[in-house]
Amino acid sequence: MIRIAKAAVATSVQDGGRRAHRAEGFARSGAMDLLSLTLANRVAGASPESAGIEFGPGAASFEITADVRMAFGGAQRDGAPWWETIEATRGTVFELSAPRDGVWSYLAVGGGAEAPVVLGSRSTNVREEIGRWLTAGDVLTSGADHANPVRIEEPPMHGEIRLFGKLPGHWRTGLRADRMGYVLEGEPLRSGTGSEWSEPLLPGFIQVPPGGLPIVLMAEGPTVGGYPVPAVVHSEDVRLVAQSPPGTTLTFVSS
Repeated sequence: MIRIAKAAVATSVQDGGRRAHRAEGFARSGAMDLLSLTLANRVAGASPESAGIEFGPGAASFEITADVRMAFGGAQRDGAPWWETIEATRGTVFELSAPRDGVWSYLAVGGGAEAPVVLGSRSTNVREEIGRWLTAGDVLTSGADHANPVRIEEPPMHGEIRLFGKLPGHWRTGLRADRMGYVLEGEPLRSGTGSEWSEPLLPGFIQVPPGGLPIVLMAEGPTVGGYPVPAVVHSEDVRLVAQSPPGTTLTFVSS
């Protein structure tokens, strides 16, 4: 159905992630920008919970090996219509640029992308040896269409980020960023010391390790940790951090 001709950084199959398994030590996993994947699924005529292809920084290209209804969403790139239903025919190739307004982009297909279901999710988590990164030559298939495509309002890629708690100082995203967490750059905090007890963690929690630079936990963040947590990003706004390229100044507001 879809062959990956060129893989961007961290290309993988993702959905809404694994729920109710953190007590067993499994990260939530799932899309870094779940709202964008959910909306792209609706535009493609897939159920909102379907898995899609997530791809990060760098250029990418996809070859259509069988007629398919699809849609691109998330961080926009040159080379294809964005947030539009595409009736792609066999032999079509989409050559996509690096993202212009974010980090993570999504390719949704009618019926959803197929991948093995592990603990109730098709999401890849390479750290936990669930699935693997997709590379050039990989071919993905889809299930049967379940819904009619719909038009949606494009979600913002940037904006104010709501916090529970306080994170003093001015912060920007740095180069140390992946699906586990984003290390922020700025004046190090003095509170970066270890805690005596480990506590449960969730995506959006902000930990401050001994170096004093905060880490915003992402989809594959750990389930427990012992560093101080001065603030938590609103669950709906974690995606705004995820979509911020290195060097982006973040605007935090109290929720």
